Amino acid sequence: MATLKKWWGSICEYPWISVVIGLGLLFILVVFITYGVSLGPRSHDHTAWSSFGSMLAGVFTLFGSTATIATLLFLNAQFKEQQKVTAKQIQAVTFEQYVNHRKLFFDRLKEIEESLDGKIKFKNHDNLYHNIFPQNSPHQCLFTVEIVSGELAKVDDLSDMQSSYILLKGMLEKSQWLPIEADNLVRHLIMMPNALSFLHVGNEYDGDMELEGYNFGINIYSINEYVIRVTTILNAFLSFTGNTPVPSLDNLAESSELRKALIQNFEGRYAAKHGLVPIKKIKMIDELARLHFWIDQAKDIAGNRMFLKAWQKLNILFSSKLKVNELKDSRTYKEMIKMFFVELHESQGKTVPNSHEFKIVDKYFSKLREIENGLNN
Repeated sequence: MATLKKWWGSICEYPWISVVIGLGLLFILVVFITYGVSLGPRSHDHTAWSSFGSMLAGVFTLFGSTATIATLLFLNAQFKEQQKVTAKQIQAVTFEQYVNHRKLFFDRLKEIEESLDGKIKFKNHDNLYHNIFPQNSPHQCLFTVEIVSGELAKVDDLSDMQSSYILLKGMLEKSQWLPIEADNLVRHLIMMPNALSFLHVGNEYDGDMELEGYNFGINIYSINEYVIRVTTILNAFLSFTGNTPVPSLDNLAESSELRKALIQNFEGRYAAKHGLVPIKKIKMIDELARLHFWIDQAKDIAGNRMFLKAWQKLNILFSSKLKVNELKDSRTYKEMIKMFFVELHESQGKTVPNSHEFKIVDKYFSKLREIENGLNN
């Protein structure tokens, strides 16, 4: 009964194949009936039986051909059905790969945020995914991305991100810096988060670059920290897309000449550059920076450095935003100035009146007194 139902189901599923088989059988039956009517009663004529045998051979050949054609038609129909099933399975697998790939990418973004101590936050995850994997969709999922030249790169895609890095590397490969060059560097760093699609959400520090109330997290005292940040993000994207990570630029961004150029470019005496200004809430910080640069040049008649302790202290101080922000504690700040005065008095006792060294000491006293009065007021 089950076999009969299965047979009937096949007939219903492929009626046109059943029609071919049925027509073939009907033709054979018609041939037999026609031959039987024409032949009459059973003959003892060998010639007639020979003709009948030839007819049977032809009929069975025709039946075999009909069965073969029907089988081929059936197999072709089955193959097309299998193709449809396979295509649907491939679509389902592709869609599942796409969903899992996006989820893995979003999880990776969270890992990057955590690795950078929660100081950044990626903006629109979906837009960022499609910027990096522009060809991916529910119907196609690629796991690798080819890096093309800067001329062929599209805005905010992975090639554009790497082009920004290459430009940054070229900017940092300097031994001497002019303030305007430092300004260009900051403007380039401001643009990089647009491609990398992240926002600064860390704490505020003196020296952070701010534009219309938004803190970029680019600190003029610790520019290397921001360079490390953008390089880390870019390398995470490159690794995820099957590309080779780029080298670190940390050693280039730690240049004291670059830091000096940044401080001088955004020094408070000058007009704000294109609306971008560093946060400065520490009293007399610009005056202290100017003192630092002046002490760097303060040397005796023999060319030896004067006020060595103050020079070393200020070198350490302006090497890090964390050190600079320690001056928010007024007691720490005042103690440091007192220490400078002690060294000043020691140097004063060793100088000859009206000598070159005496004039340097006198000028140093005026600069320290200005900062001390500013702190007390």
